[in-house]
Formats: sequence, C-alpha cells, structure tokens
Amino acid sequence: MSTPYLHADFTARFHYYGENSKMEEGGQIFCPEGISIGNNVSIQAHYWFNIISQDPQKYPRIILGDGCKSSPGLIISAANRVELGPHVEIGSNVFISDTDHHYRHVGIPVLSQGLTSQSDHVYIGEGACLGDSTVIIGNLHIGKGSVVRPHSLVEQDVPDYCVVEGSPARIIQVYEPVSGIWEDVSSEEEAEQRLLARRQQKLLSICLPTYNRAANLDLCLQAILSQVGNNDKVEVIVSDNASTDGTPQVVDKYRAQYENLRYTRNDENIGADRNIFRVMFQGTGTFIKLQGDDDFQVEGTLLPLLDTIERHADCGVLHVNVHNNDGRIYVKEGLPAFLAETSIMSTFITGTVLRREDLLKVDTPDRFLDSSFNQMYIQYCILQRNPRFCIINRSMYQFAANEPSGYNFGNVVFRSYQTILSYFLGKGLTMQDIRFDKRQALFNKIIPWYHGIISYRMTTNTEGFEDLFIQYYQDEPYFESTLQFIRSIRASSG
Repeated sequence: MSTPYLHADFTARFHYYGENSKMEEGGQIFCPEGISIGNNVSIQAHYWFNIISQDPQKYPRIILGDGCKSSPGLIISAANRVELGPHVEIGSNVFISDTDHHYRHVGIPVLSQGLTSQSDHVYIGEGACLGDSTVIIGNLHIGKGSVVRPHSLVEQDVPDYCVVEGSPARIIQVYEPVSGIWEDVSSEEEAEQRLLARRQQKLLSICLPTYNRAANLDLCLQAILSQVGNNDKVEVIVSDNASTDGTPQVVDKYRAQYENLRYTRNDENIGADRNIFRVMFQGTGTFIKLQGDDDFQVEGTLLPLLDTIERHADCGVLHVNVHNNDGRIYVKEGLPAFLAETSIMSTFITGTVLRREDLLKVDTPDRFLDSSFNQMYIQYCILQRNPRFCIINRSMYQFAANEPSGYNFGNVVFRSYQTILSYFLGKGLTMQDIRFDKRQALFNKIIPWYHGIISYRMTTNTEGFEDLFIQYYQDEPYFESTLQFIRSIRASSG
C-alpha cells in the first residue's frame, strides 16, 4: 500500500514547496503560507507546524532546507523564525520552538500569560542530527554537523561539530579537525579549551588572490561562505593586489558577517604570481587551498571536500580534477604518477590543495615565481618529500569565463611548463615521463585551448605561439603534422 502524501493543491499554498519533497498526510499545518520547504525534504506523518504570528510581511517563519528528513512526531512552533539548514536529520517526537509561555502569575493559566519573545530565532546548521525526543527552545544556534543526543533539552547555542546531551544539554564530545577524532570532554571548562584550540588551529585555509574583479569576488565569497559560514575549521584569506575597484567594499560586506574571513591589501600591485605566492603563505591551516577569484564553488561541494581532506591528511598534495565528475577519490604516489594524472592541469590554482607542513619545507619555493606556474613547481617539490597525493574527480566549480590575460599564452604553456618539468629530470622524473606528457598536454589541453582562443577571438596574447611550438616540439615525430594543424587554426580565423 502506497504512502499518501499532501496533495499538490495544498502544497501550492506554502511559501515555497520544493521539488521531490514529500510530506505524508496525517499532520497538522497552521498557516502553510508562512512555511518554506526545500527540495528533497521528507517528513513522516503526525507532525505539527504552527505559525504563531501570521504577518505575511515576515514570511516565511518556518524554513526547512534541502534534504531535511524527519521521523514521526515533529513539532515546530514559530513566533518569529525557526530555520533548519540543508540535510538536517530529525528523530521522532522532536519539539522545536523559538519561544515559550510566561508562567510568572500564579492563578492565571500559563497559555493565557503571553509569549516570552516574538523576536527570537532558532537556527539548526547543515548536516546536524537531532535525536529522538529532543527539545530545542529559545533564541539559539545549533552548529553544522553537530549531534543532539536523544531526550536532551537544548536552551543555548551549540558550536559546529559537537555532541551534546542531557537536560539541560551540555557538550560531551568535540570534533578535532587535525586528528579527525571526536574527543570526549568531561566539563564545560574542558569543552571551552578544546573549542578555543580548534578555533586557533584551522583545518583549511582558502587563499584567494584578487585584483580588480569585485563582481567576481562577490560571487566567489558568497559561494564559499554560504557553505562554510563561521566554521571553526576554515579560514578564508583575500589578498587584494591593490585593486582600484570596489574590492574592499565587497570584502567588508562579508567580514561584517563572517569572523573567519581575513583581508590583506598590497600597497602596490606586485603581479599575479607574487600575489598568489604571498597569500598561500598567509594561511595558518593544516592545508592550504588556492582559489581563483573567478571560480565559484558549487553548492554542496565544499563540506565534502573538507571531509576528503581530513580522510587523506597524510597526503602532501590533493588535486581536484574538474574535468572528471565520476566522484572517484583515490591516492597514488610519486612524481611520475602525479604527472600522468594531472599533466598541465597541475597549474590550475583552484584545483590545488597543499599540506602546509610540507609546503613550509620547500627549500626555494619562489624558484619559478615569474613563470605563471610557480604553484606547479611547489607541488612537485612537496611530492619529492611526501610522495602521497590524492586525486578528487569532481566538477565542483562554475567559472566566470574571463578571458586569460596578463601573460603570453604560448610562453607559459610551452616555455614555463617544459622548463619546470625539465627541472625535475633526474629528480623524480625521467625523460620518458616528460616526453609522454609533452604529447598528452599538447593534444588534450594546449591545442584545444589555443583553438578556443583563436575561434572566439579572445584578446589573450598568443604572439609567437607557433615559434614557441617549433622551439619545444621540433624533435618530436608528430611535429610536422601538428604544425600544419596549428597553422590551419590561425588561417581559419581569417
């Protein structure tokens, strides 16, 4: 027998009712116009949703984010706002309210004495889990990934990634991002000490160099911070290369809301390479992730990336392969394997995650600083000391499609790339490794990129591309046919 769900005629009355969401029949809903249900939400029967103050100007007052799931018996009562982030798991017979009733006057029924507040806000963070028969009441925030054990009464904030239990609930476990262990705590003092230590030791520093791309930067920060919020495990660092547009104002807007956003500004434009280099060494996290200001993190991908980093904390380099979205995550070792897996895409800064401990051991990290590919050199240096690397096949970025600028295309894809690979000849790479990749990089990436630049008449500097190809490929057996093809690309553009 199939389960009956709310009819579309009724769900149409909601402030919002998302795709593939299912609320079983058999509950009570007062004022559906004030309720927002995200996509892929599942709520079992015998629920009770109540909007106390029915002011359409302040709707919605009850919000369930995408992917929330509830067992039977959920009660939500909102005088102002009760909001559940994405993917909150709710046990049976859970009660959530942003207000309570006064009971000061003896002899007057409690329900007749009015509400304690009509301005409080309950927020439950992404991925939190609420155990059976828990009670959450008042003006409070339950952090991302936190767990409320069954039969607990929560009346105050719960930080991200903590386990609470009891009546009133207290912290009994705190997640340690560096070790990846949920540590037991026996007192409020110990919990605060561990939380303080966690705030001081970040798991990930997202290092974001920028110059005169205020609009892109706005979207980039929104995409990151909407996913991690004030997460103790993450810091975001913007290094402004003396922008002359509205970049400082964009950053200030987010700094007012997010304590884990840091901003530095160069006194003068020091060039893109040096700005990238500078910001990666400003990070304090266990891992350093570079981030292009015109690459936007797809919703729902950053927290899984954090989890992957934690589970592969012994790797010196993690590489996000944005051209393969099969979801595979795997570990390999050694420079030849890394070259075979990443080729010229190791130069893509937004796909680069480095273990800071290994980064700081690189003897001459600025050796190829003006090559546009210094970050590639650093990855290979790290892998000389710590050969383990992780490949993450996930298309987790959207791109602003800005035209490549600020460098000569042929100079970087031929001269810079081959010069850096040649540096590691006999230091982990063989000539066979380099020559094999030389062909792979050319046909899989360089020529398609060049074709796109010419076909779409981009302003990217391609002067001398043909001459540089001749210089670096004239001894290869496929040289003549490829040269003719390159010339045909230019000729076809008119």
